[in-house]
Amino acid sequence: MTTQVQGATFRYSHTIGRGEEAGTGFKNPVSLARGADDMMYVVSRSYDYRADSKRITICTVGEDYIGEIGNAGRLGADLMDTGENASPGSLVWPTSITLDKEENLYVSDEWLNRIAIFTKDGEWVGAWGIRGSGDGEFDQPSGITFDSEDNLYVVDTGNNRIQRYTKDGRFLGQWGRQGSGDGELDMPWGIDTDSEGNVYVADWRNDRIQKFTGDGQFLMKFGTTGKGEGEFNRPTDVAVDKEGLIYVADWDNDRVQVFDGQARFITVILGDATLSKWGETKLDANPEMRLQREVAQGLERERFLRGPIGVVVDDQDRLFIVDSQRNRIQIYRKLPPYFLGRWDGGRL
Repeated sequence: MTTQVQGATFRYSHTIGRGEEAGTGFKNPVSLARGADDMMYVVSRSYDYRADSKRITICTVGEDYIGEIGNAGRLGADLMDTGENASPGSLVWPTSITLDKEENLYVSDEWLNRIAIFTKDGEWVGAWGIRGSGDGEFDQPSGITFDSEDNLYVVDTGNNRIQRYTKDGRFLGQWGRQGSGDGELDMPWGIDTDSEGNVYVADWRNDRIQKFTGDGQFLMKFGTTGKGEGEFNRPTDVAVDKEGLIYVADWDNDRVQVFDGQARFITVILGDATLSKWGETKLDANPEMRLQREVAQGLERERFLRGPIGVVVDDQDRLFIVDSQRNRIQIYRKLPPYFLGRWDGGRL
């Protein structure tokens, strides 16, 4: 599928993933980060009854499986903890992932109320954060992102605010309080920064996106509750590309909406998924499963997004949509106008 509006074309490329508790697949993926050399790091939050499936999958955009960072902690004990005494390396409710300039992995954990840090190879570095409402404390941290100076913004969902830290956990500042007015937040979730250092926040319960300066001064807001163009039903994430286009994961409307820098609606992406390479490999190994798919009715619905929870845009203008309830990533490419008619139908 191709959508062209206002000089931008969004072309579906391919899908990565399938529903798996380990290995070549994801289980309730909630966030991804893009690294160098086409590396991807995908967080599977899984479910509490499958603690062993909470992990970070390392793969490439081309769907080469590299490995995973598993749950190294004593999860049973950690479920009784709020973060201060949690086991090294454990993940209970991992929510968001981002990379610093050295490509260390930072992962927010809603249950443990901390930011966990791993090397890109999966070695445990450490963690910081405790539960509370004071400066430097968290109540269910969710979205995280670095600015150009390698300072970390953390969406402190339960405290309805945004906090800013150095990457080693030194508190720098915070803004926000519960409410629906300008600059107020109600269970915020996703976050991103643009090339000018402005901060965009997915204001989940207020069904809108807010834009701030890097130190928290309110700049603009857009979105209302609904299903129409420019309306949201529990937006979970926001991303901004290098040209200033804004992408919103409209979670409960099962779609991603795209806006220009002035928050004018451009287009909507509903999903175009095909079977992933990992999915085809599984079907090749299980002929009876492929036969069941061939006689099943309604499989055309598989292409649509269901519960898109995360959006990421990389420096190659590729859009990655974390399709949580279908255990996969759908990938699109934004193409410039001169590219039209020159695509050969392959992956981008």
